[in-house]
Amino acid sequence: MSGTTSSVWQPGTGTVYRAALGALAERGPRRVGVTHIARQAQCNRSQLYRNWRSTQALIRDATLAELKHVLDVARDVPGPPLPPRCLAVRVVVRAARLLREHPVVRTMAVTDPELTHGAVLRPTTVWHATAWSWLCRHVTAHLPMGAAQDAVTLAVLTTALPYALTPPPESPDRSDPDSERASIDDRLSLSLHLCLDLPATCPDCRSEDVR
Repeated sequence: MSGTTSSVWQPGTGTVYRAALGALAERGPRRVGVTHIARQAQCNRSQLYRNWRSTQALIRDATLAELKHVLDVARDVPGPPLPPRCLAVRVVVRAARLLREHPVVRTMAVTDPELTHGAVLRPTTVWHATAWSWLCRHVTAHLPMGAAQDAVTLAVLTTALPYALTPPPESPDRSDPDSERASIDDRLSLSLHLCLDLPATCPDCRSEDVR
C-alpha cells in the first residue's frame, strides 16, 4: 500500500488553493468539505490532510493567499503617474472592484454575508490583519503612526468594505453593466476622498481610468 501511495500524483500548493477557491465559488463556505476540494484538485483526501489539519485551515490559507494576490494586483494601476494620495484612492477603488467581482466573493456574499464581512472586520482574523497592513503601507502611510493613522485606516476599511463585498445583482435587465460599475467606483472614490481629506472634485481620480 505504501508503494502505491507514494506513486500517486501529489498536487502542488497552488493547485490545491485553486481547487479550494473553485469549491468555495461553487458551494459557499458552509458547504465545502475536503472531498469537494480533493475532487477539484484530482487527489485523495489523505493527501490534503498531510498538509492541512482541517478543511477550515485549508480554506483559510487559500483565501488569505488569494486576498494577498488581489491586493497586490490592485496596486498595478494603469495610466500616467498620480499624486500619492490620488493613487491611494485609486488602488482602494481598484481593490474593491477586483474583490466584488471575484467569483468566491460573489458566492460568499450571497450564501453567508455576515461571515464574509466579519472575516475582514474582526481585528483578530488573518484577513483583517492583511487588509489593515496593506492599507497602512499603501493608503495611510503619509499619516503619523498611532491614533491618527489608525482612525483614518479604520475609516477607509469600513467605507470600502461594503463596495468590496457586495457584488452587483445578477439581473438580466442590467442593460449597461460598465456604467453601473463606473457609478459604484465613483461613489466609493468620493467617500474615500472624504476619508483622506482630499477635495471631492479631484480630476485625477476619475473612475474611467480604473481597470
